This record gives sequence, C-alpha cells and structure tokens, in this order.
Amino acid sequence: MHFSVKHHKIKHLYRDYTIVFLLVALCMFGTYWITGHSLIWRLDGANQHLPLLENFRQAMGDLLSGKIDSLPQWSYQMGLGTDNFSVYSYYLIGDVFAYLTLLFPASKVVVIYQWLIILRLYCAGLSFVFFASHFDFSKNVINTGALVYLFNAFLLYSAEAQPFFTTPFIIFPLLVLGIEKILQDGSPWPLTFTFIWMLCSNYYFAFVLGLGAIIYLILRVVLYYLHDLNYLKTLGKLAFATITSVLTSALILVPVIFAVMNSTRAASNFANGLKMYPLYYYLALPSQFINGGNRDFYFWSALGFASIAFFAIIFIFSRFKRYKLLATTFILSFIMLLFPFFGALFNGGMAPSNRWTLLLCLPIALATCALTKNASWLSDRLFKYFSYALLVYAAVIGIAYYFESDEKLFVPFIFLFISLAALMLVHFKKVAHPTRFLLLVVLANVSLNAIYYEAPYNGGYSNEMLPTGTYENLKKKMYAGLDHKLAPVDQKGYRVSSTSENFDLGAGYNLYNNLPQTTTALSSYYSVQNKYVGEFSEDMQNIQYDANVPLRQVDDRTILNNFLGVRYIFNWLNQDNYKKIPAGYYLDKTTQMVTDPNHDSQKDQQARRYKSDNAFPLFYWQDQVFTDKQQRKYTASQKERALASGVKVSEKAATGLKHATIKDQTVEIPYRLISSRGNEIDTHDVAKMDSDETYQLLLTRPQGQEDEEYYPDSELHLEFDNIKYEPFSLKDQIKLEQLHKSSQGIHGLLDQNDRYNYYKYLRYHVLQGSPDSSFSLKVDSSRGTETIKQPKQDALSFYKDITNGTMNVGHFDNSLPEALTFTPSKLGNYSFDLKVIAIPLAKNSQYQKQVRQIQQNKLHDLKLQQDQITGRIKTNKAGILTSTIPYSKGWKVKVNGKEQKLLRTNTAFIGVKLPQGNNKVSFTYELPGAKLGIGLSLVGLLFALGGGIVSFVFYRRSRK
Repeated sequence: MHFSVKHHKIKHLYRDYTIVFLLVALCMFGTYWITGHSLIWRLDGANQHLPLLENFRQAMGDLLSGKIDSLPQWSYQMGLGTDNFSVYSYYLIGDVFAYLTLLFPASKVVVIYQWLIILRLYCAGLSFVFFASHFDFSKNVINTGALVYLFNAFLLYSAEAQPFFTTPFIIFPLLVLGIEKILQDGSPWPLTFTFIWMLCSNYYFAFVLGLGAIIYLILRVVLYYLHDLNYLKTLGKLAFATITSVLTSALILVPVIFAVMNSTRAASNFANGLKMYPLYYYLALPSQFINGGNRDFYFWSALGFASIAFFAIIFIFSRFKRYKLLATTFILSFIMLLFPFFGALFNGGMAPSNRWTLLLCLPIALATCALTKNASWLSDRLFKYFSYALLVYAAVIGIAYYFESDEKLFVPFIFLFISLAALMLVHFKKVAHPTRFLLLVVLANVSLNAIYYEAPYNGGYSNEMLPTGTYENLKKKMYAGLDHKLAPVDQKGYRVSSTSENFDLGAGYNLYNNLPQTTTALSSYYSVQNKYVGEFSEDMQNIQYDANVPLRQVDDRTILNNFLGVRYIFNWLNQDNYKKIPAGYYLDKTTQMVTDPNHDSQKDQQARRYKSDNAFPLFYWQDQVFTDKQQRKYTASQKERALASGVKVSEKAATGLKHATIKDQTVEIPYRLISSRGNEIDTHDVAKMDSDETYQLLLTRPQGQEDEEYYPDSELHLEFDNIKYEPFSLKDQIKLEQLHKSSQGIHGLLDQNDRYNYYKYLRYHVLQGSPDSSFSLKVDSSRGTETIKQPKQDALSFYKDITNGTMNVGHFDNSLPEALTFTPSKLGNYSFDLKVIAIPLAKNSQYQKQVRQIQQNKLHDLKLQQDQITGRIKTNKAGILTSTIPYSKGWKVKVNGKEQKLLRTNTAFIGVKLPQGNNKVSFTYELPGAKLGIGLSLVGLLFALGGGIVSFVFYRRSRK
C-alpha cells in the first residue's frame, strides 16, 4: 500500500462523502429529533461544555466590541474561585470550532453548540478522506473507510458527551501526513502547523496524539525507511517542526502546565494500582471490537467498529509483508489493551484510561479500505481463513454472552455474517460494482449501530440527553426561582449551596455546577481543579471529595458551610437528606406546595431556601493561629472546629502570634456496635458474612442524663480512620450467597435451585469484578443517609483510595439519637477506627461567640474587581488576614502600598500577615507562567519567521 504525499484528485470524492455522512448522521441524530431530545448531555454537556461556551462567546463578543476588561484572569464564580485560563484552556481556548459561535448572536449559542457537534464529526470524516486520498484508493473505498473511522463506539458516545473529543480525529490523520511528508523529503511546515494546532487545542489530547505520532514515526522508520533515510536532514526537519510548534504554542502551553501541576490530578495513583484488568474486561474485550451499540466502556476501551473490520484485520495479517506497518500496529495495540500500564501511560501516569484507542481508528479504517479495494481478488484460501476465524470468534462472543447477555451485540453479530456473505458475493459472483456494494453494506451496518445506540429504548443514549428546551429552563429555574435577586460572591461576598444528594431536577441531571451567573455555588465540576482546595477538602475528611468535584456540598457540615461563606442553602422537600439542614440555617423562602393527588404527604413537592446569619466574611482578621504541627494531632472534626478559633499558617508566619486552642469544643461520645444477629462487634474485626446483616451503633448517654436531653443543639460526626476492607475469595462469596439463599426456608422454597443459584452468583461476581477493593459504609439516621464509598478501579479519574472519612449524620436540635444504623455494602472483612464526635452549636455556645467576632473583624470596603481585591481594616494587634479565596502563586499582595509575602492560610486560601493599626490591603492576580509563555511564543514566531525565510530561499533556488 503506497503512501504518497501527493493528494490524488478524485472526481466527486467530497460530494459522495457528504452524501454518505448525511445518511448516517440522519440515523444518528434524527433519533433525537423524533424523540424530543437535544444533543446536550446531562452530565458534562450541561455542566461544563455548553455553559462555558456561552460565557466564552459572550466574553469574546465583548472583547471584539472593544471591552478590554471582558476576559478577566480570575473568576470569582467558579466554585470558590479559580483562574479562568485553567478551565477555558482545557475546553475552549484552542478549540477552533468555539470561535465559530462569533458568527451568530449570543442568544443562539445553545442551538449552535448542537450543530457544532455535527460539524465536528463531519470535519473528522473530511480529515480521513483527505488523508486516504494520498493512497491508491477509489472514492467508494475511501468512503467505506470513512464510515469505519467515524461511526464507532468512541465517537458515537463522545461526539455528544464531550464534543471536543472529536478534534483529535481531525488532527491525527494530518499529523501522520505531516510526518510522512518529512520522511519523503518534503516540507516540515504541514507538520509544524498541525503540531501547533495539536498543542493549543487540548493538553490531554496533545499528549495522547504526541505519543501516537512518536510510535508511528518509529514504526515507519524501522519498517520502511531504515536504510534509505537521510537521517541528518530528516531529524533537522523534525526538530524544526517540534521546536517551532512548542515555542509558538508556549503562550497556551506553559500556563496549562503550571495549572495541571498545581491541580488535584497531579497526585494520582498510577493505573489506580492495577497490574491486570478484572476478569470481566478480558471476557468482554473480543465483543467490544465490533459492538458499535456498546456504551460500557470498560476502562474506556471504546472500539465498536463496523463488523467488516474483523475481516479487514485478518486480511492484513494474511498479507503481512505488504501491510507490515498495519499488522505491527494491530499486534502492538492488542498487547497494550491487555495491560493497565499502557492505559495509564497514555493517560499521563494517572488512571488506566484507554482513550488512546482513538488512535486505533485510523489503522482500522485503512485496513478496511485495503480489504474493500482488494475484495474482488481475494484467494479461496483466505475465505477459508475468514470462515474458520468467524466460527472461533462467534464461539468466543457466545461464551462471553453467556455471562453478559448483552443484547446490543445483536446488530454487530448479524453483520459479521452479512459482511462475510457480501465479501463472498463480490469474490465468487463477481458483483458489477463491488466497492459500491461493500460501501452499502457498511453503510447499513453503521446506520443500524447508530440507531440502536442513540434510540431511547433499552437504556439508549438519548435517555442521557436533556429534553429539548430543558437546558434553557434549567438556567431560569435551577433553584425553582428561589435564587432570583441573590447576588454572586463578587458583589455581596457570600455563596450558595444545596443539601447533599438532594436537589434532583429530573432527567438524570446532576447539579455539579451553577448554571446562572447570578449566584456563586460552592460546588464546581471541572477537569482541572485547584490542588490546595482538594487538600483542604481531604484535610477535613470530606466524604464527598473527588479530584473533579473537590467540595460538592461539604457533606452539609455546619462549620464548613459557615466558613466557606454559604448564606443560602436550597432544598427539595421529600428528596434524599431533606431533613439534613446544617445548624443555624432557618427557612427563609419556599415555593408553593405541590400536594400529592393521592394525599401521600411523603410525595408532596416544594423547593425551600434556608438562610444563615453565621456565614463568615470572604476576608476577615484573626489574632490567633494554628500551625501544621499543632493541627496534625487533631481529628477532622477538631480541624473543622478550629476554623472559627484561629487561622492555620506555617510555622514561620506564626512567629510572634498567639496560638489558638480548641479544648473542650468537641465532645467524644461512647458507643457500642451491635450486629443484627445480637452480638457486640469490635470495629477492628467486622466480618460480614450475610448480605442482610446490618449493625446498630448504640450511643451511650453520660451518667446522670438517662432521662433528659444530652448534648442538645449539636452536630454529630462519625470519624472513620484506618479503614481496611478485605473481600472474601470468589469461591467463598458464592458459597455464602448460596448459604443465604438456602437459609430462607419455606419462604424461598421455589428459589432453592443450587445449580442455577451457583451460576447466577458466579455471573454476578464475575461481571462486578469480584473480588475487588470497592465497598461502601452507609449510616442511616433520622436526618438522612450518608455513605463513604470506595470506588472501583474502573472509575478512572473518579477513583480514589479511601482510608478515612468524616461522616456528618446531621444536626440535632434536642438530644442526640440513641442509635444509628450502620451497613457495610459487601461481604468481607472490615476494620476501622471509629470516633463519634458531637460539636455543640447552640446559640449561646463558644462557637457562636467566635462567629460574631469574626464577622466584626471583616475586611471593610471590600471590592472584588477584575483580577484585584481591595479593602481596609483597623487592627489593635498583629494578626492574620485570611479568606476563602483559593491560593495560587499568581496572587500578589500589598499592605499600605508595600508588597508583602502572600500566605497560604487554612491549607488552601490566600492571606497576609498584618501589623497593628490601619491597613489598606490589595491582592492582585496574574496568571502563572503567562509572561514566560508569551516570551517563548515570541521566540517561536521569530524561529518560524527564520525558517520561513530559509524555506522561501530554497524554494526560489529549486524553481531556478
């Protein structure tokens, strides 16, 4: 297969591609129109991509209108606050499609966002068609390959879920073409420009594509150019393209590197600790290759190609010498799919995510082109190989189906036989237009895959999309109108939140980000999050923490909500945890009650807004401090309580200041853990051997308080430390499950089929990856339900190792509860240290006095301006001005006009040491790495200019 760097002009190639694309797009996207769904995914699309695009479009429009201040470097409204660049660079800044929104009114962004999804996909196909036209392929052959390249499980999912995931499919063929041009002694400029686009578009995919380009270069040189290459000249061109593109892109690249290195992702566990994948992964992998309707991306191994690709790979191996690059690529890819190491390597050393499989789409599509082109000249022996391979493959899929029972395999499985029949017809019956015939077969295959994938039946993908018009309603009625006239933090200095696991808006929508910019919510969900906020959340043992959403609702803990400036909390009646309101928050406003027509009060609906007068100011002064060494001795509840008593700073910053204390500000409650079987359990030896077994946590009243309230107006925390879980072996788990079933007596007499139950439990545990390290510890109280969860290792970026967690089971106005229900989720051995802590929060408590003092010590005349915060304060002694603005090295501070050392206070926030007297304070923000990036980009442009002049001179000489 000759790869020419010259583009072959093929009549009507792009016209025919457009027609073919529109036919499949009609099947793929027409489903949404018929069922009344939008192309806005209820998770990332509605929380991240679309809201950010709206804001970006508005800001760019303002900038073009002459408003220079329309692009601030710091945002006060994304969670606690973050630099705009770290967020927008991941999603939008380098995305050329985002700038197309400037051609339309800002009011049309929601519509344009959805059309851009289709346009991106079309452009990805165009990129492949352009690439494939450099081979000796006809237009029908190229369009067959384009269908395989585009309409696979990866893009059927990600084109809508995360639209910018389509961009690598546009870039990678151009990247390979640019490398090939240099290897064939061509110009380095195509590769240079493609590199620049790659580096600016998205740092994550730049990393994946960069590794893919290196692998291609090595394989291509070793297999084809090893003895014929002018190495000095080739390396010079490659170096020029690489250096020029890296320097030119530094304006974006350098600040991105700073942001990622200071994000919550920086400390991820390599491959989530996996050496091998779970058994279910290997069982499912063969069928994943053709399962275009599949959405169970085990470790993001998103394949799902048209069924003809199976025969294309066999064809490539049957012509190994002729197609040795493709064959070697397939061997290498197969090995990489077997081990988590490679997934983690391509994922920047983090979770074992096989998103690198996007690179595999190009060689699979090329292999399909090669098969389609040569279909009329295949040997009879090869058809025997096809038939034997199909029988073996069908048997393997059948065995896996025995476990998975995945009905999504129906269409791909049938098309295995249809594809083989089509190839036989072309070969033996000499079809008049063989390539057109095979194109129609593949067209039917991918069209049916798309329909099956997107249709709302059997849990189809459209069920995960917001209904048409819902996004606009979300923006207007996210808090049922109760957020109207509430100002954002940069105007009034307070934030809002909701009750944890409570505010369900329907359609599976998760309230991770605040859509309207009228208020500032505590929660934020972005791929790059401030690592110090993450450290603060982990320091407080917030059980809701994960790297992408570091705070959420901080488990409704009173002091954390007060400290973070949450003045209003929204809540839905009769949804989860609707009674779990932090202390001091009183009912402020409600919507009209919607009563259940059957008079079931548990189904009545009402949105409620709670207000607190105890929110800490955004900036305030404290004259007492804690140090790291001092706080290392504290429990998580004590650290939380300490937030009102003083400010945590470094040992050096604490010099000369009074050290605070939290003595007698939390109370440890004695308890007993009793099994539902009646025996007392040691928390260091909890052996759960029955799936129905639960435990009661009995709290012990102090002597003399048996008949009266004890610790009223307190918040109750359960502090779990040194959590360990050891699952039983697969054999023991199945044996225990069977024993449980057989112990049900006459009630379960008809279910006591030992052979079937063994298979049922074996199947369940294999598909669950048992035995695995995941578990959950659930506690129920009269206020709600709280859970500490250890995710599975296939949770990828949401994975974390759980060894501790502080669970807030609620605020109790009167006595603390006498008992709590404790339920470990899975069979196995558990061990943990547990403390039950009560935090007194009564109106006359020490905490309330400290809150009033903090509110009096706020920074006056506070102004949150673009990239600048100013205010004044008079202090009667030296102390610390602290805040809940996240710390970043981009912040600088001046006191009375003189620059001072910026402090990191309370683990995560900016502050400064103030002397006694009147102080004018000014914080300014400048994006870390921006100056260095601009300087390097200028050097890169000069380098490119010099290279351009040299190229022009050589071009003129060659013309002469």
